[in-house]
Amino acid sequence: MLTAEQQTIVKAASQLAPRETLKIEACAGSGKTSVLIEIAKANPQARFLYLAFNRSIVAEAKERFPQNVKIYTTHGLAYYWYAYTYGTKRLQNIKPTLRIFDLKEIFQTLDNKELNQLLLRWRAFCCSAAKEPTDEQMAAMFQAVQDGRLPMTHDFYLKCYQLFCKPKFRNYEYVLLDEAQDSNAVTLAVFTDNNCRRILVGDSHQSIYGFRGSINAMSIIAAERTLHLSRSFRTVQPILDQANFFLRRFASDKDSVVPMTSGVLQQSAEKQSFAKIFRTNAAIISELDAMAQSQEYSWHLQRPADAIFSCALSLLAFKERRFKDLGPTYGWLKRFQSLENLEDYAEECADVEILQNLKLLKNPDLGSKLPQLYAKAERLAANVQSRCVLTTAHSAKGLEWDNVTLADDFPDLAEAYEKSGQKKKRGERSMTLQEFEQELNLYYVALTRAKYDLIDLSPNGKYYASYC
Repeated sequence: MLTAEQQTIVKAASQLAPRETLKIEACAGSGKTSVLIEIAKANPQARFLYLAFNRSIVAEAKERFPQNVKIYTTHGLAYYWYAYTYGTKRLQNIKPTLRIFDLKEIFQTLDNKELNQLLLRWRAFCCSAAKEPTDEQMAAMFQAVQDGRLPMTHDFYLKCYQLFCKPKFRNYEYVLLDEAQDSNAVTLAVFTDNNCRRILVGDSHQSIYGFRGSINAMSIIAAERTLHLSRSFRTVQPILDQANFFLRRFASDKDSVVPMTSGVLQQSAEKQSFAKIFRTNAAIISELDAMAQSQEYSWHLQRPADAIFSCALSLLAFKERRFKDLGPTYGWLKRFQSLENLEDYAEECADVEILQNLKLLKNPDLGSKLPQLYAKAERLAANVQSRCVLTTAHSAKGLEWDNVTLADDFPDLAEAYEKSGQKKKRGERSMTLQEFEQELNLYYVALTRAKYDLIDLSPNGKYYASYC
C-alpha cells in the first residue's frame, strides 16, 4: 500500500511534460527507490533511464526495476559512449586522479605549488558544467589527456560525454537521478541537457561528499514541482526526534525542514545487528588498538584493511625507506627526501589525508604498532558473518542496523555552529559554513543508520540529552 505522499508523487510523475522537472525530497529510510519503481510501473509504455550513484546501487536496481528501465552510473554511461566514439585503447589504463608529478614534463617551468594549483583548477573544470576549457593551461591539459600524453581519468571521459555527446538520452522519455544530493555540476549538466521528463530524488541533509566536489542538486535545480517523503520506515520515532532536533536547530534550511515521522509499526523482538560508527579512520585504528584479542571474533570491519591503513602504512614504509612496500597509489612518496620535506609539501598543498596520517604516525603509542593493527584489521574484515560492525559514517551511508553506537570523535556541533563562518585567528581554524553543513549532515546520516536503539557517545549526545 502506498502512502498518501507516495501516491501524490506517482501521479505527479505521470503528469510531467517533456523537459519538466519533479524534485522528491526523501528523508532517510523513506523508500525513495521504491517510489521510483512505482513511477516506472505506472508508466509501462515509457522508456526510463535511471542514473545511480555507484555500481552497487546499479546491481541492486537491476534486480528491482521493471524492464522499461535502463540502469547506469553516470560514469558508466559516459564510459560506453567514449568507447563507442573514440575506441577502447585510451580506456585501458585509467588513473583515479592526476598528481603534480604527471604534469612536470608538460609544464616544466611551474614549481610544486603552482602545479598543485593547476591540478585543483583541472579537477574543478572536469567536475564543472563549463562548456570549454577555462584557460590555455586547461586547454593544453585537455588535449594532452586526449592525445595520451597525460593519463586518462574517470572524470575526463565523463567531461567529454557532457561536452560532446549530442543529443543525450534520445531513446528515453524519462531520466531519473538518484542520490541527487551527492551530484556534481558536470552530472547536473548531463541530467538537464536533454528533452526528457526529469525526476531527481535525494535527501538534502545526506549531502556528505563535499570534500570530493559534490554539490546538492536538490537545492540548485529548479523544478516545476517539489514533493516530500517524510515518513521513515527504518527508524523509530525517538531517534528521528533527535535527528529532527539537530536539523531544525542548525541546518541552513532549518525554517523549511519537514519533520520526519516513523512508519515502523512493530519493533523486532531481538536486536540482532550492531554497529559502531566513527567519524575518522584514525579513530577506527585507535579502537583496534584498544580491542582485546578475545573480542576480535565478534566484530566485522566493514571496509577492507587497505582502505583504512593504506596511507598510514605507506607513510611508515617511506619513513623507514622501504620503498618497495609503498601502496600502489603512493609510489610518488619516493620523490621526497624526508618526512619533513613531505610535511612541507602537504602543508603547502593542503593535503589533508597526508597530514592526518602523519599525525597518526607521530603518535608514539600507535605509530610503531601499525603493522600489528593492520593484521588485526585484516582478521576483522574477514569476519563477514559477524553482526557487529565497525565503520565510518561515510561508509555507513545507505546501510542500517538494529543497534548503533556513535563514537566520540564526531565534532561538537553546538560549539562548531557558534564558531563557523567566523574570521580565523592566527594558529586556529574554525569551520566554514559549508564545512559545518557537511559535518551536520554526516552526523544526521550516522544517526539515521539506527533502526531501534542508539547510543550516542559524541558531544552531541550530551547536548541533546540536556534538552530532553
